[in-house]
Amino acid sequence: MKRLTGRGLTPLDTSFIIHSKEIDIDGGYTIETDMKILATALTDKSCIVERLQLHYFSLQVTEFLEALKSDKCTLKTLHLYENKLTEEHARELAGVLRENTSIETVILNECEIDCAAAKALAVGLEGNETLKTMNLWDNHIQDEGGRALAEALKKNNSALQTLNLWGNQIGDEGAKEFADLLRVNHSLRDLIFVYNKIGDDGGDELVDALELNEGIRNLDLFGNPLDQAIITDVYCMINDPSRSYYEGGLNKGEEGGFSENTTLEAPPTIDKSCFPILGGMHAADTESTASPTGVGELSACCWTEAVAS
Repeated sequence: MKRLTGRGLTPLDTSFIIHSKEIDIDGGYTIETDMKILATALTDKSCIVERLQLHYFSLQVTEFLEALKSDKCTLKTLHLYENKLTEEHARELAGVLRENTSIETVILNECEIDCAAAKALAVGLEGNETLKTMNLWDNHIQDEGGRALAEALKKNNSALQTLNLWGNQIGDEGAKEFADLLRVNHSLRDLIFVYNKIGDDGGDELVDALELNEGIRNLDLFGNPLDQAIITDVYCMINDPSRSYYEGGLNKGEEGGFSENTTLEAPPTIDKSCFPILGGMHAADTESTASPTGVGELSACCWTEAVAS
């Protein structure tokens, strides 16, 4: 990945950006001019940028937002870390998600997203048919924001496969909303609730929802104040040898879905780019010898892969 850090952009950087597949820009001294230069590069017909990582950048420069909406945009991953996303910023990003047709991954870790911002962002998910991974790790979404995201995904049930809500103070009420989502959702494969506030009531609802959803391959509840029996139920259900995974758009038993005799491939490898880094390793790779749930010696993050190995 090519990096431009510690200084503002100049027109001379345009060619450098255009001909790079991955760009990391630290906007410590970002001004509006920088965003306009970046927008010019992203809409150039020769641009090949697929991954754009921005640190401390403004999302309210019109030229940049229009560049992300443009049919010339080649981005597949938009990584915005430690960019404070207010409700207004989130509304602008939602507008991008409604119109962009190339971005498959959005990473918004540590962006101080609160309930209001989460609600604004959720609007962008309703009409998006391209986004596959959204990482909202370590924000302040809480139950109300979680409810808005779950409702949006009920309306759009075809694209998103990974939703990472690690560390967002989501409790039982939020978990119940996502349980309702899982009862009707056909696309989610990985739903990450690590280090939230989900108790037994919310956990029971999620377990019940798994009975109706065989698409989920990783429902991670590690670090929540749950009874061990609930964690064990989730683990056993997802890793039951008789459980069938699918790559289509329908759950088993639905019209056009697979039958009991259908032979399907194992679930694909989890995209770990959306997980936070712990000690130089992806959280999905880490082991824990002191699991707060008391289930084995592996973090819930790696259960699915551990069973397959």
